Amino acid sequence: MLKLSDIKKHIINFIRSSVIGTWVGLLPGIGANIAAMLSYSTAKSSSKEPEKFGTGHEPGVISAETANNSSIGGALIPLITMGIPGSVVDAILIGALIIHNLEPGPLLFTTNPEIAYGVISAYLIANIIMFVIMIFAVVHIAKVLYVPRAYLLASILLFCVIGIFAVGNSFFDVWVMMVFGVIGFIMERAKMPLGPFVIGFVLSPIAEAQLRSGLMASEGSIEPLFTRPFAATFLVISILSLLWPLYSDWKKTKS
Repeated sequence: MLKLSDIKKHIINFIRSSVIGTWVGLLPGIGANIAAMLSYSTAKSSSKEPEKFGTGHEPGVISAETANNSSIGGALIPLITMGIPGSVVDAILIGALIIHNLEPGPLLFTTNPEIAYGVISAYLIANIIMFVIMIFAVVHIAKVLYVPRAYLLASILLFCVIGIFAVGNSFFDVWVMMVFGVIGFIMERAKMPLGPFVIGFVLSPIAEAQLRSGLMASEGSIEPLFTRPFAATFLVISILSLLWPLYSDWKKTKS
């Protein structure tokens, strides 16, 4: 269990992961898993001990869990302000609001402010309750680590197969999962980072669809990608995210 001294020690990691989680949560349809993987990969690339990641190293656990939790609050922002669900949970929440003849979006603050502020308060209270519960439950949850690795992996594989088959009701999806599982195993043995591969695999269809929509809106011109403030800002952030690990590796090699 983390102590106050540990929080001070990893404060930069907490802040960075919170920002990553919140920003990823703002983007509709991406989800907490991508936020956790992106934050984990960022923490690993900036760590002085990347070889310890994947062994229960504190910075890795902190980065993934902090981003995972902060993305929930970030996903609430587009829901409240624009009526756009930022995650599956928010989509269910929108459905519940529509059932009660409430229109999600900025008008919710004027027509039914008690609902809007009630949702925000519920998120805050839920996080506090979760924090209190986890303080007492973490000791018991950690006992999962004592389960023999063979039984644990077999159980995880079983639930993965059930989940994949339930989504598409097709055995082809199960075989695809198996193939990519083998690819992931080979990459892991070759010490190739899995985070960027998974993030690219999940986000590439979304990026392609949004790029196509943007090109249709701009009549085939890519100029808005460089002239619009938001697009240019995200483009610069993306380039810096790609170059920073290279610079860090070069700096470590030089020193």
